Amino acid sequence: MPPARLAGKEKIIAVLGAGFGGLRAATLIDRGLRRKRIPGYRVALIDRNEYHTYTPLLYETATISKETANICEIREIVAYRFARLLLGTKIKFIQAEVKNIDPLAGSVSFTDGPPEEIKKLEVEYLVIALGAEPNYFDIPGLKNHALPFKSMLDAVRIRDAITILAMEKPGVLRVAVGGGGSTGIELAGELKVWAGELDKSHHSRLEVDLVQAAPTILPGFSPKVIRLAKLRLRRLGVRLMENERITSVGERDLQTASGRTIPFDIFIWTGGIKPSAIIKNLPLKTDPRGWLEVGGDMACLPKSPDVKFGTRIYGIGDNISAYYPGTKQPVPGVARAALSQAEIAAKNIVSEIEAEEGYLPAPRRQIYRPMNYPYVTPIGGKYAIAKIGPFVFSGLFGWLMKGLVELNYLFSIMSFDKAVRAWLRGLMIFIKNDRLG
Repeated sequence: MPPARLAGKEKIIAVLGAGFGGLRAATLIDRGLRRKRIPGYRVALIDRNEYHTYTPLLYETATISKETANICEIREIVAYRFARLLLGTKIKFIQAEVKNIDPLAGSVSFTDGPPEEIKKLEVEYLVIALGAEPNYFDIPGLKNHALPFKSMLDAVRIRDAITILAMEKPGVLRVAVGGGGSTGIELAGELKVWAGELDKSHHSRLEVDLVQAAPTILPGFSPKVIRLAKLRLRRLGVRLMENERITSVGERDLQTASGRTIPFDIFIWTGGIKPSAIIKNLPLKTDPRGWLEVGGDMACLPKSPDVKFGTRIYGIGDNISAYYPGTKQPVPGVARAALSQAEIAAKNIVSEIEAEEGYLPAPRRQIYRPMNYPYVTPIGGKYAIAKIGPFVFSGLFGWLMKGLVELNYLFSIMSFDKAVRAWLRGLMIFIKNDRLG
């Protein structure tokens, strides 16, 4: 089947993946084209899901009781349907699984096509924002015996698994969390706060082991943030097991390189990510870990300078490698970084189109300059650690900062009134929870 166009002779700007970066890029490109009144182009946003997952709330989703919120209520605060998010735009959303990207031909093909059965799409510009997938590092038994923690459904499965086991097995319930990055410590802390609720409702005592291969949790974070995080986790009763590299995982226990055996009833894996498998076979330059390399303008680089692409390709978010120019340290895969990269890619694409259509003599290239992004790390209940520039805040004030950061994220992907309503809806649901109210 030959490549298709979406409507007539419109040239397509395809954005693959609708996480924070992909959704932001699609929105800004569409807005830029309409503001400049440039006809003949249309943005296509492609994702396997019909909704955008608001990942900052996944750890709370995994630990909120069924009495507080059912699956429909959780979807309202964590999963935002594109049909509503894209109202008022000209963006065409295509729910499909990307099968292959052909940069030479300038096309994208899908395993499952949308209703109009587009199996292959001819594109003028391409933004790769496919994110990452869990990395199990070829550890024997890990993929078979661990619950992943990347999506809304993963979070619901974790909640249901713990709740069901607590009902079936009163007494001590052991949960092991593999990976001591921000996701792992957020989840471990919230699990311990949830433990009091499980004890009252099901007479189950939740013990949480956090297993980290590196010498410390939160590698790469500020020493003060690491110290405060360790203090908080220990006060909550989380057992920290640092410098313990997992070598194998069985049905009820795991082994570490030091010879330690750690038993568990439920094992949750947050310990690593890798690029989407689609990227592996593309004629695009990657770093030794397999992440796409991009220029300062967020354009992807060919493996060979002789390669000529049939489309212009940009990369943003978790599937690229970006480094601070001075230290050469990798830019963390946080939402704020993806949003900044999306803005640069969107401005450059719109500028290229302006030049191509004769609105500008030449494109005005924008360059991505990584910054020391502020971040907030919640660790159980009304406690979070916030780092803004050189300043570190913890406790209730950090938790209040977390709410403001979440609201700011929502502003980046939806209109002001929709963002406020979504934020308040989530706040009301979580306030109903005893440990937050």
